[in-house]
Amino acid sequence: MPKEEKDYIIELKKGSFSAFDHIFSFYKERLYAFAIGYLKVSEDAQELVQEVFVKVWENRETIDETRSFNSYLFTISKNTILNYFRKRATEQSYIDYIKQHTHLTYNKAEDELEYEALLKKANTVIEQLPSRQKEIYRLSREKGLSNEEIARKLRISKKTVENQVTLAMKFLREQLGREKLYVLLFIALFL
Repeated sequence: MPKEEKDYIIELKKGSFSAFDHIFSFYKERLYAFAIGYLKVSEDAQELVQEVFVKVWENRETIDETRSFNSYLFTISKNTILNYFRKRATEQSYIDYIKQHTHLTYNKAEDELEYEALLKKANTVIEQLPSRQKEIYRLSREKGLSNEEIARKLRISKKTVENQVTLAMKFLREQLGREKLYVLLFIALFL
């Protein structure tokens, strides 16, 4: 989310539908893409995204605008997804998978530490990108610019921007690993 994230969070806490819409618009497609990869059913993935953002709205007054909203959203998303799997886990293989690949904790401090550790690791990996690729990646993910806006700003083709973002994401996935649901959720939402 762009720099004015804190302003949106403050407005959201006051009950601003406009701020909520902005936050929803920024994150909904990323969360949907992640959810559909696991749930395989579009309606289930859409329902999960809605459930996450209903929780954000319902708990808006408790959001601490001095802390990372990304960490907050990561925690809500992770717990919602894990709850979804637990509800759907009618076969022993699903239960075994969840037990093996996740730790069903709801410790807010622990979740924030986990998010911060992933963010630190991601930033270290981002620094390893070639300078132009890193610049394009940061404009895309950190500044929230579209591929077209980046192409205009850097005077390069939109296709070059798309290719560089794709290569950067591939490198990040490889370096961060794919072993945990949490890592994949983090990549989907924040990278």
